[in-house]
Amino acid sequence: MTGAQLGEMSNFEISVKILDFERRMKEQESDMKSIKPIVYETSSAVKQIEKSVNKMVENSDKMRGYFLSALIAGGVGIAFFALKALWGV
Repeated sequence: MTGAQLGEMSNFEISVKILDFERRMKEQESDMKSIKPIVYETSSAVKQIEKSVNKMVENSDKMRGYFLSALIAGGVGIAFFALKALWGV
């Protein structure tokens, strides 16, 4: 609001504008106090989800390793039995 606009307003109108501005500021502060915990909780939840996803990835890598080792062991076992059968032992 410019000085010229303020000059055209009565003291009552200026007072009403100031009170309205102060009321809006208090409402915004109140809104921020309400929103802040929600943001922190959301941030915390996202971090927890990231940890869970990382653990799942690690576990899937372990499972892949276990599967591959079992596959290799099975292949070696089959090859051993095949050679054993060929040699007639």
